Amino acid sequence: MQYKTLDEQLKKSIIILKKNIELMDILNFIYKLKLPNFYIAAGSVFQTIWNYYDNKSLNYGIKDIDIIYYNKDDLSIDADIKYYNLINDYCINQGYKYEIDVSNEARMHLWKKEKFNIEVEQYKNSEDAINKWIATVHAIGITKENNNLKIYAPYGLSDIYTRTIRPIKHKYNSKEIYDQKVKSWNKRFDRLNIIEW
Repeated sequence: MQYKTLDEQLKKSIIILKKNIELMDILNFIYKLKLPNFYIAAGSVFQTIWNYYDNKSLNYGIKDIDIIYYNKDDLSIDADIKYYNLINDYCINQGYKYEIDVSNEARMHLWKKEKFNIEVEQYKNSEDAINKWIATVHAIGITKENNNLKIYAPYGLSDIYTRTIRPIKHKYNSKEIYDQKVKSWNKRFDRLNIIEW
C-alpha cells in the first residue's frame, strides 16, 4: 500500500470505495431512505481498501454490511427492524449476499444494559459511537451528503493503509473484547501489524 498524507489518503479512499459498485448501490439506497446521521461503517469499508491493494475482488471476504444511524426520538427496536427489512429486501432483490446489521446508536446504551448489564452513557451522535469502537481500523464510516460520498475517520486512515490494528481505549472497551477482535481478524487477514492492548 502507498503511505500518503491524510488528504491524499482520503482522496484515494474515495476513488477506491466508488469502485465497489455493490457497496455504493447499497449506500445510495440507504441515502434515499433518509436515515438520520447514517453511515455504512467498519469492515465493509476498510476491507474494500485492503482488497483493492491485494488485487482481489473489492467484496472479497465481506460477509456483512454494518449500517448505523442516530435517532433519539425513536429508541424502539421496531425502527431498526423496519430499516433492516427494507435494506435486506433490497439486497436480496439485487442478488447481494450480505448479512445486514442496522443499529440506532442512540439506543446502544439500552442494548448494552440489556445484553451485558453495563451502564453506559448515551452516544451523542453516530460519530460519537464510531469514536468509541474497539480499534482504529474499525472506526470508519461512509455516508452521503448533498449526493457526495463522505468518509468519517476520526483516527485518520494511516492504520488502514498500514494494516495496523490499534486499540481505542476508553472506559467501555476492554482488553478481553479487543483480544477477541484481534483473534478473529488474525484468522481472516494477512500481514496485520498488531498493537497489543
